[in-house]
Amino acid sequence: MDKSENSTSEQTALGNAPLDMTGEEFRRVGHKLVDQIAAFLDGVRSRKVQSSDAVEKAQQFLGDQVLPSKGLSADEVMSDVSSLLIEKSLLTAHPRFWAYINGSASPIGALADMLAAAINPNLATWAVGPVASEIERQSVQWIAELMGYPRQAGGLLVSGGTVANITALLAARRAVLGAEVRRDGLRNSPQSRFYATVETHAWLEKAVDMMGFGEAAITRVETDAQLRMDTVHLAACIAEDRKAGYLPLAVVASAGTVSTGAIDPIKAIAALCCREKIWFHIDGCYGAAAAILPSAPADLQCLGLADSIAMDAHKWLYVPLEAGCVLVKDKNHLVDTFAHETGYYPVSDATMPLPVAYRDQGIQTSRGFRALKVWMCLRQAGREGYIDMIGSNITLAQHLADRITQTAALELRYQSLSIVTFRYNPGLKELPDGPLTNQVLNKINQKILKELQEEGWAYPSHAQIGGEFLLRVCITNFRTRLEDVDLLPGKVVECGAALI
Repeated sequence: MDKSENSTSEQTALGNAPLDMTGEEFRRVGHKLVDQIAAFLDGVRSRKVQSSDAVEKAQQFLGDQVLPSKGLSADEVMSDVSSLLIEKSLLTAHPRFWAYINGSASPIGALADMLAAAINPNLATWAVGPVASEIERQSVQWIAELMGYPRQAGGLLVSGGTVANITALLAARRAVLGAEVRRDGLRNSPQSRFYATVETHAWLEKAVDMMGFGEAAITRVETDAQLRMDTVHLAACIAEDRKAGYLPLAVVASAGTVSTGAIDPIKAIAALCCREKIWFHIDGCYGAAAAILPSAPADLQCLGLADSIAMDAHKWLYVPLEAGCVLVKDKNHLVDTFAHETGYYPVSDATMPLPVAYRDQGIQTSRGFRALKVWMCLRQAGREGYIDMIGSNITLAQHLADRITQTAALELRYQSLSIVTFRYNPGLKELPDGPLTNQVLNKINQKILKELQEEGWAYPSHAQIGGEFLLRVCITNFRTRLEDVDLLPGKVVECGAALI
């Protein structure tokens, strides 16, 4: 260690750590940032959804420099990067951000993240994060209640839908294959099968791979005209797999698919799984939150029939990333799957027994305080607030679907929940350079999407179904208004007409 390093270490030991800030400095830098964010939120509607030069500007700002030897002041660090992020990010807060399924993050959620980071509890056990753990317990309970799932179910908050779904299937594996699977793995277990449609999100392939079953363990079930699971074919697949010597382990239904928002026939699938003694899991990452609506589709009102369910609070509960939730009807399945004895964590006082540690109910050991933003959003909006916001998103999607059907040169394909899929088709048989085939239409719609995204007025995405490239709008944004969706059909037709 040279002299300068020794001097720096001595200063830190005396209480002058480079990352520390006085209350006054934190207040000054923090107030400036809050003012920037407030101005951003007030003016987000007038901004472009994205900047076409974002990557270039980020690379120019970051450069290719090595880690600096000397640091900067907190004010300098914050000012530079906050401006870059505000000016050049893809703005999911924008009222016309309609791509993927990404909720518009609530401002109170951003404040919650600041508070959570300042306190920085570790929710591994109740003993090391008592208040935070209790807030997570209530948040999970409220989410279950919101979706019509049993309040006494087991559950915890995780990073997102993929981990929530994998956590549930790990619980299913342990419940179906028994305690030996934790010791021996799959070597002594029968070959298992999981049932899902092609519309199921790609997390399933990742899950069966990570769990050691392999992607061949997925049996694909046919869908009906609305892309919902065909229960007749499901029953036939189960019977065929049993005959071939496989063990049907779990059926994975969707409560709102990613591409079209399709809701599988949950009630009928639950009855079949009950008869066949198969674990029933629901991927409700997108659509399960809509179960709170009095007018929710009948199958969404049956979520409580599932053995487990995954949902994303950072989708339709408008919570900032990351915030997923897994629920398991019998909480013992989580403990059986994940609990391990260790001498590292403190033993609770026998006179004051604490709930089972969250590290013993899921994949993570160290766990951040993501529950605070979930709890704050639920507390601020309440049941009625969510009914209003989610209901409004669905109403706007239905209105957009109506406008599309009334617009010449546009073809509506699917509308479910808050997702609308459609395409531009001028209805011509011939173009100047040849016939208007489906392949040509696909290329035209790809170009329309590219132009809309690059212009930055709106940011829809796409879906590919039945050989067709479709434009896709998913409204999970509490800032979207009627005027926003009203303008979209005309914009699409205008872009399309300029391309033929």
